[in-house]
Amino acid sequence: MRLVIANRGEIARRILRAGRARGFEVAVVSTPGDAGSPVRREADAVLEVDSFLDGAAIVEAALRWRARLLHPGYGYLSENAGFARAVEEAGIGFVGPTPENMLALGGKESAKAVARACSVPVLEALLSGELAALPPAAWQDALAGRGILAPYLVKASGGGGGRGMRVVEEPAGLPDAVLRASREALASFGDGTVFVERLLRSPRHLEIQVFGDGRGGGVFLGERECSLQRRHQKVLEEAPSSVADPALREAMGRAALALVRHTAYRGAGTVEFLLDEAGAFHFLEMNTRLQVEHPVTELAYGVDLVLAQLDLAMGGWPATLGDPAVFAVPAPTGVALEARVLAEDPRNGFLPTPGPLRVYVEPSGPGVRVDSGVTQGGRVDAGFDSMIAKLVAWGPDRASAVARLAAALEDFTVLGCTTNLPFLQAVARSGDFLAGRESTGWIQEHLADLNAPLLPAACLAFFRSTAFREALSMAFRGAGAAAPGPAARFKAQAGCPELRTGGAQEKEVFHLEGGPVLFTLRGPALRRMLDGPVAPGERGPGLARALAAAGETDPALPFRACRLEGAGMAVAVFGETLVLEDPSADLARPRVQAAAGGGVNAPMAGRILECLVARGDEVEQGQLMFVLESMKMQFEITAPRAGTVAEVCVEVGQALQGPETVAVLA
Repeated sequence: MRLVIANRGEIARRILRAGRARGFEVAVVSTPGDAGSPVRREADAVLEVDSFLDGAAIVEAALRWRARLLHPGYGYLSENAGFARAVEEAGIGFVGPTPENMLALGGKESAKAVARACSVPVLEALLSGELAALPPAAWQDALAGRGILAPYLVKASGGGGGRGMRVVEEPAGLPDAVLRASREALASFGDGTVFVERLLRSPRHLEIQVFGDGRGGGVFLGERECSLQRRHQKVLEEAPSSVADPALREAMGRAALALVRHTAYRGAGTVEFLLDEAGAFHFLEMNTRLQVEHPVTELAYGVDLVLAQLDLAMGGWPATLGDPAVFAVPAPTGVALEARVLAEDPRNGFLPTPGPLRVYVEPSGPGVRVDSGVTQGGRVDAGFDSMIAKLVAWGPDRASAVARLAAALEDFTVLGCTTNLPFLQAVARSGDFLAGRESTGWIQEHLADLNAPLLPAACLAFFRSTAFREALSMAFRGAGAAAPGPAARFKAQAGCPELRTGGAQEKEVFHLEGGPVLFTLRGPALRRMLDGPVAPGERGPGLARALAAAGETDPALPFRACRLEGAGMAVAVFGETLVLEDPSADLARPRVQAAAGGGVNAPMAGRILECLVARGDEVEQGQLMFVLESMKMQFEITAPRAGTVAEVCVEVGQALQGPETVAVLA
């Protein structure tokens, strides 16, 4: 049996493992821009095309390779009915729902109609056809007539992942939000259709995993909690939900299976609901594909959803899923949590941070699973999404699962590009999260606390000190640690590097050992740092272990570090990632002349989608000047102050390799 995977990254590697478990030959679709992807080396064959969205080229390549099955993963063409039909018309089995299923349920608007037909509660909305039929000035009245008042939520009918979505606080902002959401949806999914619905400020987001037999039967595999989100994109998921009692679980399961029966749904799908403050659930949408967060269902319910997909595609019902003709409420065996490790900077507005993976070390241990699409030495490319890996932790109860997740997050090291690992660590330590108090608005409400430093002040001061940075810089060069005085210098040359962080007091002495990536810190200065004051929120799992070991005769602190481009050094310690300046690089650093009048800078690598100004234009502070696409998201670059555009440095379609000046204001 020959299987083609029409996707990339961690999901392609996940499907590859399942295909190998079934004894298949497996080919992966790829593009020249993804030439460094590990899955290309791991697959039996690589079918190269120009784009993951070029369905015709993918089908042609699969035919040439004589494929029997094609798995689309998620994203890209996974919910494209035309692509699914083309695959099946070519005589290749499509591992997913039928084209008819996608047409009925894959679009949010059509799915709302099906849900209403099945008597499932649905949020009121002004649909795309109604938006198009009315002038923008009439939208507010039309929405009010359905009981929908500001704030509104503009949503793409197709696709997901927060793309093509805009929150609109006032009616006057609707036309622009609809236009920009439509453009983003078109760029991401090839479908610019959008609609407007009622916004629930801080609901809980619960979803039901279903699996249909294609004849009206099917099963549901409990719920997943996906309430922890930023920009409508999920950050951390769990199964089962901490708030779903048996009655709610059964009610949502019956509602989800009503859609499966009505459409004779085939294969894996996810029916998503919003839970309001009164505890009532409302149908949100259905994802007619495998979901990013499917691993938590697999670990909580002891199933393999990808193997089940392959079994169904080969003509057999997966025995592990139970009888599709009998309704049953599944019982979870433990709790599973998934954290999405992303190349983004939560402390800088969650901006994407593509870049090299100079150090990449995954955690391991009982109850820990990592699905990743990268390896050390690779890079996160601005042309793709920001996903690096999914870290999944299982425990017999929620407390043990959370503890395992926090410890695994602390052991996860990614250096070279900024990631959300410290942010995830802060979420996992939060008292609200431990108690299950969360909603779709919780992250935004607690953003300042979640982005605060994880390390106590004494630890931060030590690692940022000139003495430590000098020692680390010299260790990278293999020169030992800098040390004052002939005796200390002799010790360094003899392989016993030591450094005094100030004065000659014995308590300030530390020793730095190891390299080139894994280092160990020892000495009295370490004990002094560990004995410093620690606030309750600063005491993470690793720091607690280090404090417990501080009574040892010679406590040791292992950490990972690497050089960055230019004058930077990165250190991963206690779950925090620190970017430090190399004091030895000061003299070699080139001096950059600031742009006359002040530059307008793009915040990250990406591609210029829109240029809305020209030389000589007068702009006001906050005026939109450029639209940048990076990692499948669109970002607006606005004027930092009022002024005259003295120079436009970019053009539409231009690719930026990093933060660059896009215009100069006089």
